[in-house]
Amino acid sequence: MSDKFNFVVPQEKSECKYIGFNFEKDSSSFIFPCRYLDESAIEEDKKEQTFKQEARKIITLLKRVQKEYLLAGESGELTQFYSMIWLIQDYIDHGYYVESETISKIGANGKINWKKTLKLNDIAFNSGNIIYKNFIRDKKMIDSSQTLTQIYKACLEFSVQKLGFIFGIEKIENSIYKLETCDKNFLTYFLKEELNKTFRDYKKTLLKHLISIINNIGSQEKNNGYSIYDGEFEYVFEMLINKVFGTENVKDFYNTYSYFLPERYKSSRLRPDTIMKDERSKTYYIIDAKYYSYGYTNNPKDLPPASSISKQVGYNHYLKDNLKEKEKDFKVKSIFVLPYSSSARGEKIKYVGFAQSDRNSREDDRVAVCLIDLKKLIDTYLSNSENLSPELLIHNTQEGMKGKK
Repeated sequence: MSDKFNFVVPQEKSECKYIGFNFEKDSSSFIFPCRYLDESAIEEDKKEQTFKQEARKIITLLKRVQKEYLLAGESGELTQFYSMIWLIQDYIDHGYYVESETISKIGANGKINWKKTLKLNDIAFNSGNIIYKNFIRDKKMIDSSQTLTQIYKACLEFSVQKLGFIFGIEKIENSIYKLETCDKNFLTYFLKEELNKTFRDYKKTLLKHLISIINNIGSQEKNNGYSIYDGEFEYVFEMLINKVFGTENVKDFYNTYSYFLPERYKSSRLRPDTIMKDERSKTYYIIDAKYYSYGYTNNPKDLPPASSISKQVGYNHYLKDNLKEKEKDFKVKSIFVLPYSSSARGEKIKYVGFAQSDRNSREDDRVAVCLIDLKKLIDTYLSNSENLSPELLIHNTQEGMKGKK
């Protein structure tokens, strides 16, 4: 892993393979979603701080969803990246690791070691009482210059230089070793010897992480749970849309199909991404989150295909036919929601048009197309703010669809 660390904001969705950390032999980078930030709008002296702050948000997002979706790095293999994260988190939770050893000596301080006291002392008697002239006491002596402590500090320093900004840590104590220049064979040999000698579970875990960090210096790091394929980010986008705009439990709206051969055989279920209910206009909105490029390219080829339009129209009819008796007067409409990046004064939610069949122009069979500012969507989800809301999406959609024939 190189010392050079870059922040990358792709201008095209297909420009980068990953979102999140991408470690390679000659460079290390953090890759944001497409056009997540407008670099030209950030003051030069505030760029690094802004990049780090926004990277922490993306990492928080990926950490929240990695249990729900299969992200890269699920093999359980101990990688340098994971070891660095573990080491920094352990430092935050417990402070510096300092190797200590127990010294036994005659003195007034420390815990009495009765085994050594009985073995090494002459016993005296006074009025029938046993008297020990000298107590042997154990005392933990801390030596911060010990080899293990210095290797630990070197690994921690290396980790903080690379990833400390995730946790808001910029600087720590220096070690006498520098991992990039010292004899790595000696360090790993020493750590493996320590690993063979210790019986403490915590120390074993620590040593394994230190070995992992040192062994992988200069190698190409594999991806991990702090990055995701750009193509897989569509699942995250779907989750974000449902969390921010969903008002109903989608499980209540599944449409199940069956074969009768002649026995009944249940096929797969059609599941809407998000259901949004507006009591004021008495309308259900079926939202299909599409992590497509149209919001960045304005190229019609990057819009959802005809099969997606047909599926949404099918949802409309299914839901309309299965509304509860008290909701029979409700309308059912569909919306495609795609990501985009608004300018500083741009709309957070932008209605851009609708889709319909060339042979059927019924209003109820149209699918509105709205663009959502991805950064504001993530901010809303992480902060539980009202930056974006179902009401805003409903308002913009209704205003956009007014008077459309």
